Amino acid sequence: MAAPTRNNAPFDISLGLEGTHILVTGGCGLIGRVVVQAFLAAGCNVTALDLLDVHKAATVLDLSGGEPPNPTYFTASVTDGKSLDDAFASATDRFGPVECCVALAGLDLSVLTQCDSICDVDPKEWRKVFDVNIHGTFLTCQRWLQGIRAASQDPGTASKLKNVGLVIMGSESGTFGVRTMAAYAAGKSAVQYGLLQSLAKDAPRIYSKARVNAVAPGAVDTDRFKDECERYGEQWRYEECEATVGLAKPVPPEDVARTILFLASERFSGSVHGQLIPVDGGKTGSVCWTREELAERRRR
Repeated sequence: MAAPTRNNAPFDISLGLEGTHILVTGGCGLIGRVVVQAFLAAGCNVTALDLLDVHKAATVLDLSGGEPPNPTYFTASVTDGKSLDDAFASATDRFGPVECCVALAGLDLSVLTQCDSICDVDPKEWRKVFDVNIHGTFLTCQRWLQGIRAASQDPGTASKLKNVGLVIMGSESGTFGVRTMAAYAAGKSAVQYGLLQSLAKDAPRIYSKARVNAVAPGAVDTDRFKDECERYGEQWRYEECEATVGLAKPVPPEDVARTILFLASERFSGSVHGQLIPVDGGKTGSVCWTREELAERRRR
């Protein structure tokens, strides 16, 4: 796998993730399950967390084989501190310290109630989105960094740490906004800007090689997105993933997973820190008015 460089030294193009303990929240989700499989393919020890019980999770993830099973799975809620603590502790018992955490768990835009205007938003919905997408992400990041601090203070463990990093799941919505669901956009902005930049200053003080980054996917071509395209029609699809997207197509889940693998790999992204990586096909904005809406506006 090595190719000669200009000075004839070998250039290793492998990710170097083998044996790294990766924990993925939301690991049974439509994107999360692809991320879990990607890390397994890279030779990692993977822990997946999600809300499903273990029997349902087994239909989504292959939990068989190996001792301990790889991937291993725990039912946990990111909004429940004790639940999260217990899952991290159990994961650490099985595979050692969680070296890289991928914070994917959250309420997806497609499962939220949307309103034509913020005038009609239920404040309870706003708080629910913030509780899961901001507070849940905060608790996940905090628990990961606490684990890294504990591991780094143990000389025997600290010397074995590798690929120490955190990847936060953002969204194009956090950059461009969502008229019909401001809470989702505001929550993603909070984690992919304010939380990310704060952790980027914090994490290396805990462990000098700890890196924190985020990905911001556009419309991802999951089964749910395909269902939405059928339900809402061709115009909706056009506005979501073509009208303002340079590549004029939705993003394959595998492309999101590969970007996360890149960010997790110290060998490939060891100098990438505090960055938000868009995985959105070159999205430049969102549609504000359809032709029909503008025609109606002019008639008023």
